Amino acid sequence: MLSIILLTAAQAASAPAPRLIDDLAACRAIAASDARLACFDRTAKAVIEARDDKAIVVLDRGEVQKAKKSLFGFSLPSIKLFGDGKDDAQLKQLVGTMQASTVLPGGLIRFALDDGGQWETTEQVMMPPRRGDVVTIKAGSLGSYIATAPGRRAARVRRIR
Repeated sequence: MLSIILLTAAQAASAPAPRLIDDLAACRAIAASDARLACFDRTAKAVIEARDDKAIVVLDRGEVQKAKKSLFGFSLPSIKLFGDGKDDAQLKQLVGTMQASTVLPGGLIRFALDDGGQWETTEQVMMPPRRGDVVTIKAGSLGSYIATAPGRRAARVRRIR
């Protein structure tokens, strides 16, 4: 015989998000239609309340990929911020259009891409990219990043904003 513990809406709203989803999945196993519908109604209400109270946040895959792209180049702690990532392709490069650049002392360059990210070279650059150039930034070894633009020498960079 199947034994299910049902939570009140208040208890479910305070439950961790994985528990809410597990409760929702458990409703599918109830054989009696009336009991199954009551379980779905109760659990769906708890999920919606948790979302409205900002206890959980629901994102689609497109929003997750957009967030990952906006964070490319930053050192982040190892947390499952966007799920476990098993099905997501690892973001290994970023391609953007140069919007502006500034020459810094020592031949370093600070530049902004069209996605709003700001980068800075960590080594001297003889020919800085120009506005409108397509810049590709790839993840290098040991947490480094390398920027390239057509007709320019590759340079190590770091994300500053």
